[in-house]
Amino acid sequence: MDKLKEILSGQSKDLKVLDVGTGLGFFIEVLQESLPGYSSIIGIDTKKEALNKAIEKYKDERIKFMCMDGENIEFESNSIDVISISNTLHHLPNKEKVLSEMKRVLKPKGLIIINEMISNNQSEKQLSHVEVHHLQGEIDTLLGICHNKTFTEEELVKIVEDLNLEKVDMFQYNTHEEQEKNKNLEQEKEILDQCFQALESKIKELSNLQQHKKYLEILEKLRNKLYRIGFFTATELMIVCRKI
Repeated sequence: MDKLKEILSGQSKDLKVLDVGTGLGFFIEVLQESLPGYSSIIGIDTKKEALNKAIEKYKDERIKFMCMDGENIEFESNSIDVISISNTLHHLPNKEKVLSEMKRVLKPKGLIIINEMISNNQSEKQLSHVEVHHLQGEIDTLLGICHNKTFTEEELVKIVEDLNLEKVDMFQYNTHEEQEKNKNLEQEKEILDQCFQALESKIKELSNLQQHKKYLEILEKLRNKLYRIGFFTATELMIVCRKI
């Protein structure tokens, strides 16, 4: 993530960093690589099972995980230097409240990093990822789990603009062109296999037999289509802003 390293290169040492909706802590790896120095990184999430796995993964004593709702961040106002939220906004029932809380606890001149996969301006292969993700979201919704469709670039930009922060930079990565350089057809098939296995497991959780049958049929059609097209991950948009 060279671009993010470049953006964050001027940050001071001993930073207090917060990752909201951290899940398994994937974005913390990006923060570790991109920040010149940190005194602590705290990942928060409401899913205890995911947090336990993240705790097992990270042995750095400066990295901690806490079970905490982003709608009620239990830190003092103006107390965090850098706050990130990655591929989480479309999972939130009240994203405005979470973003407001992030802004509250951020120090003046502190940075917010918002990272999301986007649904538009994708190649045919990348739309495979979007279609799989949106089908998973549809099934999750039937199971009572908040999982909305991913945003278009324009929608995400508007969400960030409404925060009234100073935009530091915005860039896309995981583009089709970047992935085309290292494409691996066998690996694409393996990823699709994993996606379809996960979707089958989700569909099994549906108690309504009519819905169960419907989504098995949708999955079979999608399987035939995507094995023919192939799979690239969707382009992601990263926006870095500063609290005025």
